[in-house]
Amino acid sequence: MKHTIQVCTRCNFTKTLEEKEGVRGGAKLMENLTKKFVRSDVHEHFDVQSTSCMGACSHACVVAFQAPGKISWVFGDMNPRFSVPSLIEFAEKYYADERGMVMYADRPADMAAGLIARVHPVGTAPGEVQGKVCACSCDVNAASEDPDCAQ
Repeated sequence: MKHTIQVCTRCNFTKTLEEKEGVRGGAKLMENLTKKFVRSDVHEHFDVQSTSCMGACSHACVVAFQAPGKISWVFGDMNPRFSVPSLIEFAEKYYADERGMVMYADRPADMAAGLIARVHPVGTAPGEVQGKVCACSCDVNAASEDPDCAQ
């Protein structure tokens, strides 16, 4: 199964700076990620793709992780110069989990803070991801205090 990382290449560098040296922040993030991602342990399992807009412009730069049958993730406020190691670390954890669940405590700090959305696979409801197990691995029949709980 191929995984996808999408990078919005139209994102600004920051909320107040659109371009730096004529290059948008998202395009710079895409360039930096593709250069370094090929040296990661999981690069052969991912396609890194650019997209022209993810509709989260107030959270530039925006990146999404997707795979068939897995939870999809959308992160914002990714720094084009400094977030690449975090993106690679998240990709490794995302790939390793059959449901695509990466718990809050296991996410790099900038990604834990930059979460925009966690979307369950098409045709499933929270708590039904990959065999009726909640995304946070709780007992779906009991209340959970876990911030990752999808109940």
